[in-house]
Amino acid sequence: MNQNLINIIFLTGVLLIASPFAAVSQDSGAPAQVWNVEIKGNEQYSDMVLKEQIATDEPSFWKKIQFWDNRTGHPLDEIKIKKDVIRIGNFYRRRGYIKVDVSYQIKTGNKEWKKKVIFEIDENAPVMITGLNYQIDTKGADTENVRQTPSFQEVKRQQPFQVGTRYQPINEAEVIGQFTEVFKNLGFAYATVNIQSQIDTSRLAARLTIQANLGPKTYIDSIRVKGFGSLSKSYLLEEAVLDTGEVYSLEKLQEAQQQLFNHHLIRFATISIPPQPHDSTLTLLLRVRENEPRSVALLFGFGTEELLRGQVSWIHRNAFGRGHRFTITARASFIEQSLNLDYLFPYFLNTKSSIVISPFAQHLLQENFELLRAGVTNSYIYRYSENFTASAAYEFTKNKELSQEFKAALPDTTTQYDLSSLQFSSYYTSGFGRLQEGWVIQPYAEFSGLFGFATYQFQKLTADVRRYTRLSSTTMLAMRVQAGGLFSVSVDSLPRQIRFYLGGTNSVRGWSRQELGPKRALVDSSGFVRYVPLGGRAKFGFNIEIRQDLSFLIEGIGVAFFLDGGQIWRSIDDLNSRPIQFGIGGGIRYQSPIGPIRVDIGYKLNPTNEDLGIYNGQNYSGAWDRFGIHFSIGQAF
Repeated sequence: MNQNLINIIFLTGVLLIASPFAAVSQDSGAPAQVWNVEIKGNEQYSDMVLKEQIATDEPSFWKKIQFWDNRTGHPLDEIKIKKDVIRIGNFYRRRGYIKVDVSYQIKTGNKEWKKKVIFEIDENAPVMITGLNYQIDTKGADTENVRQTPSFQEVKRQQPFQVGTRYQPINEAEVIGQFTEVFKNLGFAYATVNIQSQIDTSRLAARLTIQANLGPKTYIDSIRVKGFGSLSKSYLLEEAVLDTGEVYSLEKLQEAQQQLFNHHLIRFATISIPPQPHDSTLTLLLRVRENEPRSVALLFGFGTEELLRGQVSWIHRNAFGRGHRFTITARASFIEQSLNLDYLFPYFLNTKSSIVISPFAQHLLQENFELLRAGVTNSYIYRYSENFTASAAYEFTKNKELSQEFKAALPDTTTQYDLSSLQFSSYYTSGFGRLQEGWVIQPYAEFSGLFGFATYQFQKLTADVRRYTRLSSTTMLAMRVQAGGLFSVSVDSLPRQIRFYLGGTNSVRGWSRQELGPKRALVDSSGFVRYVPLGGRAKFGFNIEIRQDLSFLIEGIGVAFFLDGGQIWRSIDDLNSRPIQFGIGGGIRYQSPIGPIRVDIGYKLNPTNEDLGIYNGQNYSGAWDRFGIHFSIGQAF
């Protein structure tokens, strides 16, 4: 054997034998690191809750398995641990456990530098509320009337301080805020509330007194306005719906502020009580700041369906000096080009309603047809509250629909028709907002054939119901159900634009845009070309998606797993003729400044022969026809 090879083998063996000893020597001098954090004795609050209160942290699982770099980032700091003991104790005491006892231990793991920090908690019994009293000073007003108001009685029942429950000082701010809001809504602008507590530490009992000093009942005497420009003072006061002489109400002030803030020309609006004598007359201060009267907005996006899309809008927010808004919007993508003019009459009749007149022109290029249309939509919009908006619209359009395959043997390759319809829609949310959880319900109804202007008469009903449930701080369960039906029209005579379709990036993934449902084969002189969707008069679809945030690994990254399903039927009588089809898959999400960038891959679980490109027993497609790849900006729903 070559002598050099023998020397290499010998040296390698020496290094392998010596390396554990070198590691031990290195470990012996390594700084101590927090490897595990354990909490014992906690019965009322979970480990997860308590670990959020302390600064001492342990490495994540991912960090622990990085054996080449697992002794940095979590140094043992006993001063920090002692502070954590105080933090845990304060956490318990603010929640009624005034005799809580917290201690700690530090143990060594299988290596000298690996340390385990153990927090030991003896919760002991909490303080219980044994008495509750209300003292209300109304400065001459009828105290009993205040006590008997429904709003006061409701807060009494719902506030967290009740006899027989644990006394948690952390809830004091919430209770004070609840009662203060009630009194201010009853007209007492200067109401103050405080809570007196008497705690018997030997009996672990607390007697509470909720004291309220209401001050005089106040009436709006005058309203000062600052910061207005193109909008006059009288216009602002009219839109705020505040009148001098009426009883002060915090709730009404907040609603007036929101109404002003919703105006397209106002950037922000605040209504406050400036310093003044505390008597029965009240002066309010309304401050506003307006947006620029004219602006231009440019938007661009990418997706697997439209590919490149763009939008440019020119906005005039104070047309004719009346606070009306005029907008010109041009949109363009590889499947749609449109030009819209919108004229908005804000706060028509009252601050909750408005009217929009919208002439438009559109060119739409779908998989199975091409559409040219122009018309006008007149809409009446009523915003009842932040959670509920409804609209009624009349739309008249002239349409020219062409088959995209001019060589195909399809009937009615060019169809011209007029539509005249009333459209009703609404948008309701329950809880959905910044935390992104709750219900979203969107019904829609359309009745075509009005005034003798329409080529087709039909009724179209749809509903879209969504539910967002937060399973944890990083996990969301999102669900959607869609359904729709077309009535009083033959499906064969119905224009393709009116029919229902499913499939695509924001629908049943696994299928391309509008590709789920009945199809027709296109053939030419060379044979089979492809299948095109026919659409139908009835549809049903659903989506179930788990969205998991992975920002603890990479900032802004998340994943999703979904099950989609649905079907299109040529008529409502054919619901038993075609089964529900399903798509399953997952994707990656990145929270960018312009919204979630989304890539999804869907897999067809039960495709038809048409879905797989099989015609007369011959397969004209590949294995990838079972998959759908979707790229877009924004969540699927």
